[in-house]
Amino acid sequence: MASAFLMIILTLTSGAQLSAAFVNTPTLEDCEKRATVVRGILEKGDIEIKQMICRSSDVQFESFVHGSGDDAERYSYVISFDDNNATVAPVASCEAAGVAGEGRYCATSAQKLLPRTQ
Repeated sequence: MASAFLMIILTLTSGAQLSAAFVNTPTLEDCEKRATVVRGILEKGDIEIKQMICRSSDVQFESFVHGSGDDAERYSYVISFDDNNATVAPVASCEAAGVAGEGRYCATSAQKLLPRTQ
């Protein structure tokens, strides 16, 4: 799959856990427009945003579904990014991954990483 852009939204849950949401977009401009809208929604909802970025990435996620309950299956990912690119890799758990630092996070998400297409 050709590289496109990925919006990565990292928020803090009420239990101070890091949660991730992902939006795939074809262009940086589209990603940034969507990020502006999403930021407004989250801020109105009093949700604490840890990071919200748009970066080039070749990973694809299933679409975000609003209102997935607390009982929804969660996936753990190591998320790394620099000024241009982002990578997202599944891990068994964030506790086992032991990852933290600027530009490198471990978070859970209700979104499933889709298999790479050739």
